Amino acid sequence: MNTNVSRLIASKFVVWMLAAAVGSYFLVSIKAPEHGQSRYSSLMNGDFKTFFKSLYMPRIKLGIDLQGGTYFVLSVGVEKAIENKLGRDQRELESLFKKELKKSPAKAVLAKGKLTYAFDSEEAASACYYLIKKNNAYSVAQSDMSVVIGLNAADEQRMRQSVVDQAVSVLTNRLNGFGVSGLIVQRHGEHQIVVQLPGVSDPARVKALITQTAMLEFKIVEKVAHSKDALLDEFDGDLPSDKMVVPGRHGDEGAWYLVPAYPDVTGDHIVDARVGYNEMGRMKVDFSLDGSGATQFKRLTGDNIGRQLGVVIDNVMYTAPVIEAAIGSGGYITGQYSAEEARDLALVLRSGSLMAPLSFEQESRVGASLGQDSIERGLLACLIGLLLVLLFSVFYYRILGVLATMALAYNLFLIMLFLSYFESTLTLPGIAGMVLTIGMAIDSSILIYEGIREDLKHGVSFRQAVESGFKGATTVILDSNITTFLGGLILFKFGGPAVKGFAVTLMAGILATLIAGIFFLHAAVTWVTDLRSGKNINF
Repeated sequence: MNTNVSRLIASKFVVWMLAAAVGSYFLVSIKAPEHGQSRYSSLMNGDFKTFFKSLYMPRIKLGIDLQGGTYFVLSVGVEKAIENKLGRDQRELESLFKKELKKSPAKAVLAKGKLTYAFDSEEAASACYYLIKKNNAYSVAQSDMSVVIGLNAADEQRMRQSVVDQAVSVLTNRLNGFGVSGLIVQRHGEHQIVVQLPGVSDPARVKALITQTAMLEFKIVEKVAHSKDALLDEFDGDLPSDKMVVPGRHGDEGAWYLVPAYPDVTGDHIVDARVGYNEMGRMKVDFSLDGSGATQFKRLTGDNIGRQLGVVIDNVMYTAPVIEAAIGSGGYITGQYSAEEARDLALVLRSGSLMAPLSFEQESRVGASLGQDSIERGLLACLIGLLLVLLFSVFYYRILGVLATMALAYNLFLIMLFLSYFESTLTLPGIAGMVLTIGMAIDSSILIYEGIREDLKHGVSFRQAVESGFKGATTVILDSNITTFLGGLILFKFGGPAVKGFAVTLMAGILATLIAGIFFLHAAVTWVTDLRSGKNINF
């Protein structure tokens, strides 16, 4: 075989093209046609339009603006989470008062993130004030015979941050279990969360799944009655702070239960939950606990054999079976569930309970037709951009202009390959980032070509000018693209979902520009030079 032909076949350019072919195999798939036909039947019949419509990229998820879906803005009840924390601490504080002060306050009032205790004398209030002041976990203030207790500033700020972050994590786990593709759950501001659900056909069910706090608590049932008033009458309508009344699942039509205000074991210890059936053929939700939870659960059930164990979820009694023996590492929840309700309950318990309630501040929906229109317009913008760059490049640089346009096409291919590999979500702002990449990427070719042209004016051979042009422009290309990449990182870190979609494709485009605009283009120019046996390429 001729030496030049062997060199052309074994060139880096051919390696790059083979890499593109292999990448295309993993990037693009063909939808199976109906009626059992071959995937390539439309191509064999010359129906290219149908064939190209059957091509798709399975690993790239489309955002809500491209395939339609539902968009939520949620508000996290941070203040309620702080109150819950103080409520859980209330029992320990009152035990401390009894032990150290030999006296309990008259009554506690929990409101607006503060726990207020009233004493029958100013001396008792002062003693309480100085006792709490020793504990750095709380802020404390005295007003006559009252003491107001709250979390200290550092702990409160940490809790405000962690409550929202925990809500993002729990919602992500829940909705991933729901099977939403292209899901985006992102913190927005101090106490808001943005949720994007592309292609969801049942938003009402998803809303119910989102807002379910799923605070699972195990409490010993003290009394049962057919109405709430019947239980309150025993306390003259004023429940002690350590008691509470919760309804059964059927509300006013069912039973009401008197239980402790504070749980002995919580659902925080649940490590798994699965749907099953009991011996009567009814649906149940089996759960298992971690080591600490199993120890607490065994002690709770072992000390209360013969009594009812209340399974309370979001202050509603789901079931209250009689304890027949000590239970260790797990148990099950039974009730009149549909299959869907049982699956959702298991999913919520498995993904964790929210530390604070969520409320909907905004809801909007995007139709699938609008999303398809966005895709077509975005692709059209990319094609028009490529065409205009091609016309300019060919007019100004001739053959090298064609190679520069090939590098741009390779650039777009690499962007899609990056997005596919990381299973990223492609959005309309992301397509805008791809269009912007086309305009930015041609700068690399211009810098290289102008360097080659300058060297040729000084009598340097074409092959040497090519090497010198690429070497001289590389530093400038790296500097400019690294700066833009850092800007993309900042947008990704602090931007909203739309800005993040733009930042992802921008950063992917910059990496693709460096690869395609330097290495691929260099290989292409060298290959064409070898093809012309080292002769100059006029431009």
